[in-house]
Amino acid sequence: MEHTRPKAQKCSGKNHVIVNSTLLQINKEWSHLKQKQRDWIYETTRSEHKKYVEEKNRLPIKAGKRKFIAAVEAKVDSRGIWLPFGELENGIGRYIDRLNRRTTDMGDASRY
Repeated sequence: MEHTRPKAQKCSGKNHVIVNSTLLQINKEWSHLKQKQRDWIYETTRSEHKKYVEEKNRLPIKAGKRKFIAAVEAKVDSRGIWLPFGELENGIGRYIDRLNRRTTDMGDASRY
């Protein structure tokens, strides 16, 4: 899977790059998002997680989780929110793990 997002750079130096005539901050972090943007991403992830569990009757783990993150990433891109892929993957990945634990604690995954 090829990502169109530049990866985050931890070294000093250039922090911005022009992509599709838009200036993007390369070292942007999950915490730099506005609360409204984070809430929208969490809500989208929650609804996609619910749909995934209902359709497949199992939790998104490993390969399913990567496909799930790619689906949420596409929605985030269409909304115009930009983060480096690693930051987005970590932010959404932690939330998916939390949803998986919550669903497991409730019992059977089919009773989401």
